[in-house]
Amino acid sequence: MSTVYMVRPSPGEGLGCFATTDIQPGTLILSETPLFSVAEPRTNSAVTTGFAGLDSAQQLQYLTLYAQNSHAKHDDAARVIDVFNSNAWQTGSRTSICPLAARFNHSCVPNASFAWNARLGQITIYAIVSIPADTQIKLSYERPYQTTSSRRAKLSAYGFTCACPACSDASCCSDVRRSRMLLLDARIRTGRRQLWRSPVPKAALELIRLLKEEGLVGEALGLAYHDAALGWKRHGRLDLAVGCARMELEVAVMCFGVESLAVEGSMAFLVGLKGEAGKIEKARCTVNTLGVLEEDTG
Repeated sequence: MSTVYMVRPSPGEGLGCFATTDIQPGTLILSETPLFSVAEPRTNSAVTTGFAGLDSAQQLQYLTLYAQNSHAKHDDAARVIDVFNSNAWQTGSRTSICPLAARFNHSCVPNASFAWNARLGQITIYAIVSIPADTQIKLSYERPYQTTSSRRAKLSAYGFTCACPACSDASCCSDVRRSRMLLLDARIRTGRRQLWRSPVPKAALELIRLLKEEGLVGEALGLAYHDAALGWKRHGRLDLAVGCARMELEVAVMCFGVESLAVEGSMAFLVGLKGEAGKIEKARCTVNTLGVLEEDTG
């Protein structure tokens, strides 16, 4: 069990995970191997078979997890399936049960990020902002580019109503930002398949700004930096592309840890851009040198 957090009751949420010390961004909070996993598309029989393969202590740990249908008997098949559906994590091409990770509650403005690390075969959770001691550590169960009503409709499947700052924003500023983010993201996806009319990657740069304003500094921000880097590269500004790629890498390390495949991909992208920028600079130096030589011999 991690020493940086503890599980304790949280009003209105059952149990929650609370920091026991000040946690800095990029700190590994949890790394957990699944109890069992099933291939997608999954079947109920696959879930019950996976459960049957656990030892008695693991089965007990599994059955103490939240189940939306609280009327199911503690040890019947319906309960086993309900627990799985209420707590399962997507882990590559499979869906898994990680009982420690399942204790982390949701926020639409999370202070931690979770991911499947295929290299380790584990779920990892990293802090993405400074988390003061005694603060609840929360993850986001949903994609960020959704309005409050859309998120609530999807989160209802988990049996709760989110009351995070974004969902409690009476001014609707959060909804305005997130609606705009959804539009910008769509424009970026389209922009990858056609020439951008703007001299700068406007959509990606605006998306970065809105994500920061919304307090979304995790994986989505890293993807936006990647899109900005691609945009600057397309416009011939490799210097600015390299800067955005560096920020993408910084976010990736914070969210996924240095040993993740995601960080490896971000590093390769940055190295590639720097290599291209170096070749162009070398070519410019060669041209300048030839120009000087021509002047000397003229």
